[in-house]
Amino acid sequence: MGDVTTSGERMRVYRFDEPIERSLAPRSQQRRQRSVWKPIIAVVALLAIGAGAVLYLGRPADGQLPAGTQIAGVAVGGKTPDEAIELVRAHGSKVVGLGLVFQAGNKQFTIDPAEILLRPDAARAVALAAGESGFVDRIKGRLGLVEPRNLPLTYTFNTNAYAQATVPVRQALSIDPKSAAVSAAEAGSFVVAPAVAGQRADVDAMRSAVRHLEESGPIIEVPTIAVAPSISTAVAQSAADQATTFVGTTHAVNLQGASKTLPQDVISRSVEFLQQASSIRFAIKRPVLRAYFSKVFGTVETPPRGAIFTVNPNNEVRIIGGRNGRGVDVDTLAKTWEGDPGQHITPITVGVREPEMTNERARTLGVKEVVSAYFTPYTGGARVTNIKRGAEIMDQYLIPAGATFSLNDALGERTLQRGFVPAPMIGEGNILKNSVGGGVSQVATTIFNAAFFAGLKLTAHIPHSFWIPRYPKGREATVSWGGPELEFKNNWDAPIIIVTRTGVEGITVWFLSDKLGRRIEAIEESPYAPKKAKMIRVRDKSLAPGELSMTQKVGEDGFSIRYGRKIFKNDKLISTEYWKWTYAPENGILSMGPRVPGGGGAPAVDPAGADGAATDPSTSTDATTAAG
Repeated sequence: MGDVTTSGERMRVYRFDEPIERSLAPRSQQRRQRSVWKPIIAVVALLAIGAGAVLYLGRPADGQLPAGTQIAGVAVGGKTPDEAIELVRAHGSKVVGLGLVFQAGNKQFTIDPAEILLRPDAARAVALAAGESGFVDRIKGRLGLVEPRNLPLTYTFNTNAYAQATVPVRQALSIDPKSAAVSAAEAGSFVVAPAVAGQRADVDAMRSAVRHLEESGPIIEVPTIAVAPSISTAVAQSAADQATTFVGTTHAVNLQGASKTLPQDVISRSVEFLQQASSIRFAIKRPVLRAYFSKVFGTVETPPRGAIFTVNPNNEVRIIGGRNGRGVDVDTLAKTWEGDPGQHITPITVGVREPEMTNERARTLGVKEVVSAYFTPYTGGARVTNIKRGAEIMDQYLIPAGATFSLNDALGERTLQRGFVPAPMIGEGNILKNSVGGGVSQVATTIFNAAFFAGLKLTAHIPHSFWIPRYPKGREATVSWGGPELEFKNNWDAPIIIVTRTGVEGITVWFLSDKLGRRIEAIEESPYAPKKAKMIRVRDKSLAPGELSMTQKVGEDGFSIRYGRKIFKNDKLISTEYWKWTYAPENGILSMGPRVPGGGGAPAVDPAGADGAATDPSTSTDATTAAG
């Protein structure tokens, strides 16, 4: 706005680039209004400068770790990641160099760090240090206000090598728990063996200690974890108390007005304890009661006969029908007493007794044909008695689809009471010895091969310790009560019936089912790594001085073998499997009596332990026909 003079007068001209009110205001007021903005602008400028300073101080450190940072006590603040990794790795290598020792109880186990590839994870530690640096931390660091921080260093190792190297440590601390058990003592009383807890190494704590070796090493005390027994003392005591009540009670049964009191020996013999994975319970043996009632009420009882499967000379499956029986309802009676062992008088009934394998069930199982068969020969002796008894027990055995088969479970314990006799078997140290049930491994081997050629899933089998020529190399199995085991799974969608037959020459086992398109090809490779059998001489004080006795004849050489099979379904290969086994040589054993006192002053020579080939045919044992 300016002043213009016209006709001697001053005229005021208005500028429209500013509000009219301000234009109309006096000049002094306009100057005051403009001066108000100066401090505001100054404050804004100061704030902008401060913000810029904060942003500058909080900027990333151009690849450097924050000031005051330490890793396992190593100062890495202000270092680049590569520089920090080198420093931390050098420190960690010194820690690894101190070694790794596990203290397991009063034993120490030294682990070679190189064996498990133990090394510091420096890169991870540095990456964590860089990642933990925040905006505020960077400002504090540049102003010198941050406190030093010390990050941990962890260590890595090869898990498979570590697991193998620490096996002795875990074994040293491993104590198997012992479940409670019940056994008969005097007549009418039962003794409970209390449960005992076990322990095992805390493997998670062991691994964590190795990963944090900086704090826990170099000697790591291995903690243990208690392992509870499967069956507690209380559970076993409860079963024993029920059995005591049952045996201590006079039991009478009433059948159609006729009352009979069970003899005490029948009551005692009928008691049993059924042990499962986590329990043990009092039970009553049905066969004992059934045998008693068959004598007492024999005129009203007829035994059932189950349907059986057989194979004719044309290899065709046939069913021989069975029939129902009639007798005392033993199962209901036993269940009544198991629920109330103190019941004095119990009514019983006589009714139809169906066999386990009824004709209808046999027809609807879907067993159509022979899916596999195998034969092994024998020559005679006490072992054949056991083979025939084992085959008798296994004949008509049913394996449902999807079920797992255990020969020890199916065959049961081999005892004299169950018809087994002493016969040679391979014992500890590959030495033949007589044992009740010796020879049932031939039943195991024949069943194993039938399962092999039926394409079943083989879950557990162990060949004999030395090779017996009547069996294929590797493809055989030995069993013993309590282990080793023969186990396999019927992983086909059809049940299997085992049919056995023994004759003069050997044993044959058939697996009957539905082939479902299965076909099996055996893989038989050549033996390798042979090891010669030799004669071993041992001193036997039970012999007369100078007397020799051939305990075991030199037999087959040892070797290693790989064997396998291919399984096809509808001509499509669905599985290829291999197994390996190493047979020990069947060394001979020559027992010698004490040395004869020296002759002519010459020192007596003790040949015990020396190799040799001396034999005495009159006292030798043919191991190839006596064992397995």
